[in-house]
Amino acid sequence: MHFLALGALIFVLYMCVPRATEPTSDTITVTADMVAALQEQWQQQWQRPPTAQERQWLIDQHIREEVFYREAKALELDRDDTIVRRRLAQKVEFLVADVATLSAPSEEDLRSFFAAHSEQYQGPAKLSFTHIYFNPDERRERIQRDAERTLLALRTEQPPPRRAPARGDRFMLHSDYQQRTQAEIAREFGHAFADRLFASPTGEWLGPLESGYGLHLVRIAERTEPTMPLFTAVHAQVRDDLIAHQRREANEAAYRRLRDRYTIIIDQAPNTPQGALTQGTAR
Repeated sequence: MHFLALGALIFVLYMCVPRATEPTSDTITVTADMVAALQEQWQQQWQRPPTAQERQWLIDQHIREEVFYREAKALELDRDDTIVRRRLAQKVEFLVADVATLSAPSEEDLRSFFAAHSEQYQGPAKLSFTHIYFNPDERRERIQRDAERTLLALRTEQPPPRRAPARGDRFMLHSDYQQRTQAEIAREFGHAFADRLFASPTGEWLGPLESGYGLHLVRIAERTEPTMPLFTAVHAQVRDDLIAHQRREANEAAYRRLRDRYTIIIDQAPNTPQGALTQGTAR
């Protein structure tokens, strides 16, 4: 009875002692720093400081968001929510990226990276070509025969003409193209057309090549092989690429350190082919 009475007395005293300094879930405090941050965001977006009315609106919106946030937390709406889950994971990933420190790459590091990844700095091959166009709407079932006959005539002429757009139909774009990359040609004529063109020899008429427009006879006038720029010309780009590469490696290493804290268990689902999932634990 003595201990029970003492416990009751302590409980009463605890309830009577004021605890105004303790924050409660029913208290929303908007500090001066928060208001300053809201005004700074407004300034960055609108390129001017907010008016008194706009400042009050910012504060009201912040309070509104905080009220709904706390109610959502109280209702545990953040649980089992894919969007919230991904957003939290993304924030931790950003924190890991910010914490990862990188040293400035040396000139030797830059040259080594440039040598190891030279293909990504190589200028693309380019072609200059002329073509004769055959319109399927005008020639219909005759288009293949007409193109082949024209190609035979071009090849038998001595010397073969360097260009002959008038032997075909009017084309809505160009008859001659200068120094175009494979990607540029693919955007205009299609990937199959560009692939076959870049695999063809220079200086002779070839075809018929099909595009989205119809059929073409093509003569490649000039081919420019891929060019390697000087290291000094791409120095800044190499530095940015190396820093990005180091950042990715640092982030991946940080993730592996975090992952090693956990035991990973993957249960193989029913009717899943063997080997599709790894079953067991991993450290």
